[in-house]
Amino acid sequence: MLKIIKSIRNSLLILILIFCTNSFAENKLTTSSKKINAKGLTKAGTGEKVYSYDYNLKIEGEYSEKFVLGHGDCGSDGSFNDCKMDRGRVERQMEYVRDRHQWYKFSFYLDEEWDKDTTVSFAQVKVKNVRPPVWMLRVDYGVLKLTMDILGAWDSTCNYLLSFEEMKGKWNEVIIFANYSKKPSSWLKDRYLGLWINGKQKQIDNCDKWNLFGKEKSAFSRKGSTFKYGLYHSYVSNELNGKALKAGVDMKLKGWRDEGAGAAGAASSLTNKPWEVDWPVKLQTKRMWFDNMENIKSEENIWNLEVK
Repeated sequence: MLKIIKSIRNSLLILILIFCTNSFAENKLTTSSKKINAKGLTKAGTGEKVYSYDYNLKIEGEYSEKFVLGHGDCGSDGSFNDCKMDRGRVERQMEYVRDRHQWYKFSFYLDEEWDKDTTVSFAQVKVKNVRPPVWMLRVDYGVLKLTMDILGAWDSTCNYLLSFEEMKGKWNEVIIFANYSKKPSSWLKDRYLGLWINGKQKQIDNCDKWNLFGKEKSAFSRKGSTFKYGLYHSYVSNELNGKALKAGVDMKLKGWRDEGAGAAGAASSLTNKPWEVDWPVKLQTKRMWFDNMENIKSEENIWNLEVK
């Protein structure tokens, strides 16, 4: 009898564990399902880690995730080396999934001392082995923008979403619904993409009417997509050279072309190895926090958001 009771108890524990694990994995971006491209202290010399938990600045729960990107911070994911491709990055990446209807929900906190004279991305979805992102959120010279470079043009900016004054020094909630199928969503008024910031739907200038993958549908079908978040700074040498010129210094660099840059072709910058150059001016350290991260697979308007 005792063996039977123990067997039933163990079976119940296993069922509870399976249920809890599956529920959490479907709805939350857990740290166990993420990988990060850089670790350790920032090279900016502030003593901060490039990635850490912040137990003070948070919305709820135990902590938020803090990202710090300083001058010289770069990493590699094994196939792409930021340090040799004119980039700075501290970014977390989720596993690749093939779900064709996905919700992304998170809150970000922008440092009040953020350098407005720069462009840094902080959230994006990529298809494996395809360079341009499906969609990307970035702070572009102090303005929050959504871009969709995969559709075939550099700087495919869909709209200006928030000003620096509207988003700095506070938590901002982002909700994105992405339909990666061939047919648009009827509840979204025949759109493929929906975006809500701080509870309000944002109009995104017909980017929501385009099939999100364009010619990369087959790549998604084979390999799926991944969600990334953190701090990502492309072609830093262009920005550093501009700061050098303002300081009265001409670096006389030969230039470099990133031939595999994206759907629109090559991109140009001053050098592919900016961190080996002795710049007279350094990049300002950037900080951003993330909390309440969720990724849910559903075709429906699960939060009953207003749709216009």
